[in-house]
Amino acid sequence: MARLSSEDREKILADFHIGESQNSLAKKYGVSPATINKICKGITPKFKDKVNTVTSIKRELIEESEYQSECFDAKVNDNLKHLIYFQNSALKNQELANKQLNEDSELYDLKLHADLTSKNKQTVLGKDIDTQVNINNNQQTNIQEIGVTFLDEDEDENT
Repeated sequence: MARLSSEDREKILADFHIGESQNSLAKKYGVSPATINKICKGITPKFKDKVNTVTSIKRELIEESEYQSECFDAKVNDNLKHLIYFQNSALKNQELANKQLNEDSELYDLKLHADLTSKNKQTVLGKDIDTQVNINNNQQTNIQEIGVTFLDEDEDENT
């Protein structure tokens, strides 16, 4: 039996993480179940629950019109494109900030670098979009509430 390449090991782990059984992986890659077991030993599939969730959502969409299903897929893909774009932009910004920091090391530059790093970290590592929307909505509500002041009847008569 030929030795597995590191690329094959990565593929096996990727398939395992989405919920493929070790027996099906052994058949797929033409190795023994013991070989697969050694590769996957002590690892819990990361994405098995997510695959099941997406499958459940897709199953619900089957009951809808074909157009509705296409709209759903298009929106999800559009959202993913935006996330990838912002992640790539954040990484590029971080590289430029690191380069700038190596050239300038004033205290103000360090503060700017730390702030940018924090924002990039949130962008790349993720933040719950719904939470962010709620925070923004709450901030706008608070701003509107602060902007409105009520006068007492006594104050109203004096003006």
